[in-house]
Amino acid sequence: MLTSRDIEFMEKNKPLELALQNLIATHVVENTEYRFAHPDLGFVNSFASMKCPLFKINQPYRIKEGRIIRRLSGRGKVMVNLIEHTLEENTVLIIPQDSILQLSEISSDYDFQMIAFSLHFLSTMPKEDLINVYQKQCIVMRLSDTDWKISGHYFSLLWEILQSPTFQRETVQHMLSSLLYYLQNTMTGKHLTEKTPLNRQEEIFHRFIALVNEHSKQQRTVNFYADKLCLTPRYLGSVIRKMSQQTVMDWINHAVTLEAQVLLKYSNLMIYQIADELNFPNPSFFSKFFKKMTGMTPVEYQKK
Repeated sequence: MLTSRDIEFMEKNKPLELALQNLIATHVVENTEYRFAHPDLGFVNSFASMKCPLFKINQPYRIKEGRIIRRLSGRGKVMVNLIEHTLEENTVLIIPQDSILQLSEISSDYDFQMIAFSLHFLSTMPKEDLINVYQKQCIVMRLSDTDWKISGHYFSLLWEILQSPTFQRETVQHMLSSLLYYLQNTMTGKHLTEKTPLNRQEEIFHRFIALVNEHSKQQRTVNFYADKLCLTPRYLGSVIRKMSQQTVMDWINHAVTLEAQVLLKYSNLMIYQIADELNFPNPSFFSKFFKKMTGMTPVEYQKK
């Protein structure tokens, strides 16, 4: 049954529980049977047990803090910053802050755990190497049975610590850092399955997607991305088409559309302001682009 707080999450510019500030209502710390919320840290021990639908299929959301998601059961597909990932057995998903997430498929028996944390929460820790690993791109880890069991111990111990009447900041900081270091060592060690070096074209593709996520609001020409990658536009286009069966402009337009959808749903900006934010020459041009990409005008999308 939805509470007044849950209904509040559904209001425009309240992107459900994808930002820590939206987990907090009147209390600095909120601790329920399956969920812990603090301005610096969020923990959901079981989304299925909460029995509250937080995600809509194919609806893009922006997550403001980093996420560690541990799949417990079922099968799901999620798109993070334009790249789709399948979450199956023994899977841990690590998502950088300020990413755009879109759930594209989920089975009825799906359940997962989640830790959300802000970077400044780890500010007292020697975290530069962690940031370099986890803040550049989404990481999907398929763990061995042993590593999966150990990751579960980390989650269980963190959950137990969070049940204390007071928030044990230093303890939680060290535990979270230890978990991140453990996953980093697992990722670079011998235990991660399907760990193979990227070839040249795969590396170009991943770098291109990262650039699109960073610059597509302002830069939408093939030449811009080719210059950034020190490639010719023709060669970049051939690599992207070979790797994804889509063109460079397909990826750019998709990124802009996702950004527009998030702004239309979860900001108080007027349509002309969104057009300006996304570097369109005028609102009319933006509306035509959005309808071409989604089949709806911006106003129709907001009302859907």
